[in-house]
Amino acid sequence: MAQTRSFTVTVNPNQRPEGYDKIEVSKAALGSNPIRLWQNTSIDPDCAATGRVTLTVIKPPQHGDVQISTDPFFYAFPKANPRSACNDKKVPGNRAFYTAAAGYIGPDHVVLQGSSSEGVVRRIAVDIDVREDR
Repeated sequence: MAQTRSFTVTVNPNQRPEGYDKIEVSKAALGSNPIRLWQNTSIDPDCAATGRVTLTVIKPPQHGDVQISTDPFFYAFPKANPRSACNDKKVPGNRAFYTAAAGYIGPDHVVLQGSSSEGVVRRIAVDIDVREDR
């Protein structure tokens, strides 16, 4: 007999007039070594995908390149999160990686947009400090 599983989902209405959440992130990169800017996934506590998630570049960097990866990866949910049991399994989702142009040192900026099939949309503005790789 199949076991029935149930999940409690809390939906908080999005009050932003723009229709999306704004997130600001600061990162540092050493030379042209790639860094992860952002990642997103949408899974239940049993690690099953809950729908499609997207991640796109809205404003590309001026001094480097951003690549979006759609390969399954290990997510790091906080221990208190019911999905933390999924941390030892690869889950579907997206990751954005930044690589500075060869020889560039200084500030750069990227804007990403992530969305889920539940209608959650986030704009992620990432300020990047590219430092000399010593």
